[in-house]
Amino acid sequence: MRFRVLASGLLLAALPVLAAEPASAPVGPQAIAVLVDGKATTTLDHAALAAMPRASVTAATHDEKPGEWQGVALEEIVHRAGVPEGTAMRGRAMARLVRITASDGYQVVFSAGELDPAFGNTQVILAEQKDGQPLSKNGPYRLVVPGDKRAARWVRNVATIEVVDASTRPPG
Repeated sequence: MRFRVLASGLLLAALPVLAAEPASAPVGPQAIAVLVDGKATTTLDHAALAAMPRASVTAATHDEKPGEWQGVALEEIVHRAGVPEGTAMRGRAMARLVRITASDGYQVVFSAGELDPAFGNTQVILAEQKDGQPLSKNGPYRLVVPGDKRAARWVRNVATIEVVDASTRPPG
């Protein structure tokens, strides 16, 4: 019992040190990890996303009025991660899934074919802004899927984008 009290006291004494944030800690948007088959390939921060081709859509979720969402097409990010597109989208590439995970663990999935302009052409944007303003409560990055009837795939606080091979056949 005495050990527990002592250990608790040490832990409580250390809490202010553990909770304190360094004065020089950077302030700004988080970065998004991009993984292909479980291996990190890149990290997308604000600068990397700003350098990519821009996309915008007018859409609304739930009871909000429609707004202009700006960001990068998810298809562009997936293609840059190495997923074939167009006529190269065939065979095993058709069994690729794109899993988006939020900072709270919420996940949604798209098929690579669903995102490809030559197949499903589902418009999905990784938004950084709404009506010209940075996202606040739903950001810094949010998926916007204007064609969905329900906004369940409008992931807030996107943390990772993973490309996963869902094929059950051996490579070859």
